[in-house]
Amino acid sequence: MELKKKYLPMMMAAGLMTTGLATTAAQAEGMSVGGDVGVFSQYMWRGMQASSTASVQGDLGVDAGNGLSANVWFAAPLGNSATGGNTTEFDFTIDYSGEVGDLSYSLGFIYYAYLNGASANTGEAYAGVGYGPLSVTYYNAVLANAGGWQKDAYVDVALGHSMGGFDFGANFGFYLPSTDVANPTAFPTTKKELGHVDLSLSKDVTVGDVTMTPSLMVSIPTYTGKPKNANQFVAGVNFAY
Repeated sequence: MELKKKYLPMMMAAGLMTTGLATTAAQAEGMSVGGDVGVFSQYMWRGMQASSTASVQGDLGVDAGNGLSANVWFAAPLGNSATGGNTTEFDFTIDYSGEVGDLSYSLGFIYYAYLNGASANTGEAYAGVGYGPLSVTYYNAVLANAGGWQKDAYVDVALGHSMGGFDFGANFGFYLPSTDVANPTAFPTTKKELGHVDLSLSKDVTVGDVTMTPSLMVSIPTYTGKPKNANQFVAGVNFAY
């Protein structure tokens, strides 16, 4: 599931259902180090079923201070993916975040690397702003992979709210068409480029020194070519370390 990186403030985009750096971080020489790991019923990425089988997902991050941070996130399907392979994904991120008054901002770069599928490796630069429960993040594919995926753009609009110990989230993903004929938008969409809507619910449960987070997400895709009768519900639980 895509609870992507709470550790990076503006990347609550990719959803609540991948993992993120939890608040229980170890302190070492002025740097905060921490992460989490969990099991999810499948792996969804921006409204797409990346793996129809259960997936182990984890995150390890370092906060170097002064707004700079870096982390690596992974997803390892426990069986065949929707495309018939079993590819473990690693996302390496460098981020600079800060605040100006009530506004937060984040700038960074993500490199996507795939074990046993290096032809899909690519990279995105992103920039985001947030105000209260609302954040907007713009992603642009600046590195092409072997399939020519480059210059595609994606915008995530995220809303978050906490009530009664539960965290509620809504993410709206927009695929922006490429103007480069040689590199068309990778995922044609409908409904004025709205690619998907993700609704999520999670709750932190602390047992001793361990924080456990059960979560549930439903991803509602609108893009063309989505897997027929694909199960768009993702349930999971992750543990902070």
